[in-house]
Amino acid sequence: MIDIAVIASTPHLTGLSTAGSIDMALTHLVLTQPAQAAHFAARSRAGVRVVLDNSAYELEDSTGQGMSAESVLGAAHLINPAVVICHDVLYDGPATVAATRGFLTQAADLAEPGQFTYMAVPQGRSRREWLDCHAQLAAMPGVGMIGLSKLSVPRCFAGPVAEARLDCLAALTCSGPPPLPVHLLGGDRSLIWELRQHHDRGYDRFITGNDSSFAFWYAAHDLPADALTGRAERQAPNKPNLHDHVLDPARLAAAHRHVNLLRQAAGLAPLPAESTIEQEAAWR
Repeated sequence: MIDIAVIASTPHLTGLSTAGSIDMALTHLVLTQPAQAAHFAARSRAGVRVVLDNSAYELEDSTGQGMSAESVLGAAHLINPAVVICHDVLYDGPATVAATRGFLTQAADLAEPGQFTYMAVPQGRSRREWLDCHAQLAAMPGVGMIGLSKLSVPRCFAGPVAEARLDCLAALTCSGPPPLPVHLLGGDRSLIWELRQHHDRGYDRFITGNDSSFAFWYAAHDLPADALTGRAERQAPNKPNLHDHVLDPARLAAAHRHVNLLRQAAGLAPLPAESTIEQEAAWR
């Protein structure tokens, strides 16, 4: 079983984001949108496992790296997540090792010992650089989990996200299970197929979770996932609008269908279908 976090825009935090088995919060939204901070703080208090991302994917085109330790840990103290993602530098293994080490040093001063589990995200420009980065991060004191990026892994393992991550995990497991639990960061049009593959190959023994805006953003662009193949026809364009995009009732229903396909592929029980009244209430 792989836990699923459904990333959705602020208007759909209550009706769609909560359809996952865990939550993913994004630092830049927690710090700029009070509704996001309040939502994820309440979810943490309710016992939901919340992962706090450093927003590196969202900042890819502007800074090329995750937000600073001060920003991420500031957001962490607002919502009290279970897992916090360390600072990484996209496509740069040595810089990511240094950034992660610096993040953990600052975290030692800004957080109580044991308050959070820290996830490190290997980076690189080549397969060798990525595997080198992974080995150093996995051995670093204070790192408790490894995140597989949907950006660097495809570049380093020369394939689409789903296929590249399967190739990556085959390399990591050639001598046994990975040294630390793994989290799948994001996904592409084949995410449902990918989750099925992880289950079939037994990787869900050490993959603890996945987060994605797939359910929300592919529905927003009328790109349904094929239930048999586990793939959408093509990639959804652009990065998702997580600020204020609202799905109409038909697209919201499609998003919930995507959620159930993701849950089933991950080995989770499907959720009851929402009634038309519930869907329209969420839309309004």
